[in-house]
Amino acid sequence: MGFTLVELMIVVVIVGVLASVAGPMYLRQRGRSLALEAPEVLTQVMHAQESYRAEFNTYSDASNDHGLGAPTTEGSTGALGAYWPALGAAAAATSGVVDFYASLPLAWNQLGVRPRQLVRFSYQTVAGDPGVAPATVFRAAATYASLPAAARGQWYAASAWGDLDRDGTYSRFEVSSLDSSLHVEGDETE
Repeated sequence: MGFTLVELMIVVVIVGVLASVAGPMYLRQRGRSLALEAPEVLTQVMHAQESYRAEFNTYSDASNDHGLGAPTTEGSTGALGAYWPALGAAAAATSGVVDFYASLPLAWNQLGVRPRQLVRFSYQTVAGDPGVAPATVFRAAATYASLPAAARGQWYAASAWGDLDRDGTYSRFEVSSLDSSLHVEGDETE
């Protein structure tokens, strides 16, 4: 007593259909799970920025002040700043991850953000004094511009950029002191 050829073909067809449905679902879920790193680290940045402000009475402009040299330029430009690790470094790496702590800039170290050692995203956090508008790439720039002049106080914005599937299209996550929600753009999160 064995299986007939027709029964075996039916089993093969059923397995094929299941595989064609499950494969894309698995890849989408895997991408979503890898993308969880960004909100996790940005939450750390939010808490670290508030702690930094409580201690130093200003937000950290870590992406613009790598050396913590005197005189500091913190909050004076609202400029975009540098990414840490460098933008695209993880996507270019064979493994798709880079060491966050390798040659960590002093300003990032002082801010106190401590993600996992190997990261897939590049991060930046910039800050501004009252009257200094955020760089226009940040969603916070529109929020800041819409505030009445009297309400334009100190601010910070932080973002995470990553190309998890290495197709050249970056996903972007952003938080700021001007808006309490996490903003997400890009194909890695769909």
